[in-house]
Amino acid sequence: MGKEKPMALGDILKIEMDGISHQGWGIGRYQGFTVFVPGGLPGETVEVKIGQMKKSYAVAELIKIIKSSPHRADPLCAKFTSCGGCHMQHAQYEHQLHLKRRIVSDAMKKIGKMNDVQVHPVLGMAHPWKYRNRIQLHVKVDGSRVELGFFKPGTHELVTFEECFLIPDIFNHMRNFLQEELGKYMEKVYLSQLKHIVLKISAYTKEIIVVFVTGKLSFSFLHDLAVALIEHFPTVASVVQNIQDKNSGSLFGPDWKLILGKERIEDKIGDIVFSISPGSFVQVNAEQTKVLYDKVLEYAHLTGKETVMDIYCGIGTMSLLFARKAKKVIGIEEFRGAVEDAEKNARINNIDNAEFIAGKAEIVLPQMETSGIHPDVIVVDPPRKGCDPAVLETIAKMNPPKLIYVSCDPATLARDLKVLTGKGYEVLKVQPVDMFPQCAHVECVTLMSKVEK
Repeated sequence: MGKEKPMALGDILKIEMDGISHQGWGIGRYQGFTVFVPGGLPGETVEVKIGQMKKSYAVAELIKIIKSSPHRADPLCAKFTSCGGCHMQHAQYEHQLHLKRRIVSDAMKKIGKMNDVQVHPVLGMAHPWKYRNRIQLHVKVDGSRVELGFFKPGTHELVTFEECFLIPDIFNHMRNFLQEELGKYMEKVYLSQLKHIVLKISAYTKEIIVVFVTGKLSFSFLHDLAVALIEHFPTVASVVQNIQDKNSGSLFGPDWKLILGKERIEDKIGDIVFSISPGSFVQVNAEQTKVLYDKVLEYAHLTGKETVMDIYCGIGTMSLLFARKAKKVIGIEEFRGAVEDAEKNARINNIDNAEFIAGKAEIVLPQMETSGIHPDVIVVDPPRKGCDPAVLETIAKMNPPKLIYVSCDPATLARDLKVLTGKGYEVLKVQPVDMFPQCAHVECVTLMSKVEK
């Protein structure tokens, strides 16, 4: 028998799925070559069309399911395949949790080279829908109408919708209202370079902040729009314009202008009240944020005698929860605005044993170690890219008996844990928390301790 011809673009192939990627894509193999299949599930046999060819893998379009997984579900949303914002609606929720645990375990073994680390079952939600407290709507002027929606991942292709099942009902109503209302100001929307509309809701007060992100300085129609918004949605407490520099790579620009209402709203985690400004970062799932932070507090097991360091502390959400149970808390955060929010939140809650320092962790931390600061517990909650190498190096020098790593990316978590285990720490527990049901993302809380020599 002759050899099978090599795989090529456009080929229609039959493949068995035996794995899951960090994007939530099924993984199969053909002639020893890895093939990623969005929409595929482990245990399925599928017919696919090869759409991308790389050196070590291919990405294929799912054409037909020949043998279906018993855990497959009918997606609730009609835009599931076109939007791309959700990755796992095609799997039953309990199976989503199983797959996310597998994603974390695979990262620990393949990237972290830690085969004996126990990854606990994922802590999920009783009702895994309508959980997002923040969304970003993109604005597109299309012919004679204005359209609001989400970008298809990796593109600027707008996907409009009337109902997204991950957001509160009021956000759907507001999106539909805003799209219709903006149609009355077609030319002004275009001239103002209105780019995005950000909606934030407090789980505690139910108040809403609306942020119009524009490229120009001042447009009176935004005030008229704010008045109409508040008339229709009385829980809108703040309408703000953010002017974004055309070269800015971030969502928000440096200039803010209050259009109507108040500058801040309040939210609450446990018994700590937080004042939230329009640009403040908060976790998008309030219910699971409490689950996550409760687990961090459990792992910290504070007695009131400890000094805790919270690296990448943001607006102080975890720091202030620690402060209730620790002797002292030191928070480090790069963004000065977030540090100002953290200090304000400490004052609101009458907390005087929390100190916040503005600066890059990789610069501030070595300076603190040189000055002789050696905390009992260090908590790190870095962005998706993980910790800077200088941060890991300095943590090891500070030699805390207990280290807690909160991560939103299993791959960078595993990479950093590998470094830390090489510096005298051992991984005791890895607890995934499902902050993003229906999506492939998974948050983890990892407890590490110094190995006694």
